[in-house]
Amino acid sequence: MKLLPQSLQALVAELSKLPGVGQRTALRYSVALIQGGPKRTEILERALSSVAREVGHCPHCHFWAQEAVCPICTDSERQNDCICVVRDCPDVLALEGYQQHSWKYHVLQGLLAPMSGRGPGQIRIESLFRRLEGEKIEEVIFALDSTLEGDATAMYIRDQLKNRYPHIRLSRVATGLPAGSSVEYVDSRTLEVALNHRTTMIDK
Repeated sequence: MKLLPQSLQALVAELSKLPGVGQRTALRYSVALIQGGPKRTEILERALSSVAREVGHCPHCHFWAQEAVCPICTDSERQNDCICVVRDCPDVLALEGYQQHSWKYHVLQGLLAPMSGRGPGQIRIESLFRRLEGEKIEEVIFALDSTLEGDATAMYIRDQLKNRYPHIRLSRVATGLPAGSSVEYVDSRTLEVALNHRTTMIDK
C-alpha cells in the first residue's frame, strides 16, 4: 500500500474499518470510486452527509428513523399487543424479510456484557419498561442472539418483567437459531422456523 497516493491510502484505511471489509476489498472499492469519476464520489459524499445529518433513532422503539417517529411505530395495521425485542436495527430488517408477522419492535441497541462494562443502563431496557406501562401489551418476544450475552439479556429482562407485569406472556425464539449465532446473519427461513416455534420463558 506504500505505493498508493496518501489520500488513497487514507480512503482504503477508512473503508477497511467497516465490518467484513479487508484491505483488498477496501482497495477495490476505492478503485471503483476513482474510476467512477468526481460525480460518483460527490454522490457518495452527499449520501453519507445526509445519513449523518438526517438519520436518527425512533424515540419509541429505537429503530432507525428519518422522521420524528419510524414507519413501524406509525403503521396502524401492525399488532399493538405484541413487541419483539431485538439487539440492534439490522435484526429488525432480518425479521421483516419474509413479512409474515406484523408486530412492533423494541431495539435494545446492544446486549448486556458486564465484562465490557455494558450494564442495564447502557442499553434500552428502561424504555422498554416505559412502553409496557403505557401500551396494552400481551406478549413480549425475545429474538436475541443465541450467545451468552443474548441469554443473559433475555433472562435479566424476563426476571424484571415477571415482577412488574406478570400478566404479559414472555417467549423466546427457539428451534432454528443455532447456538452462537447472530439474528442479523440468519436466513429468513431459519428465522421463520425459530419464530413459529418460540417457547414461553419459564424458570428452570
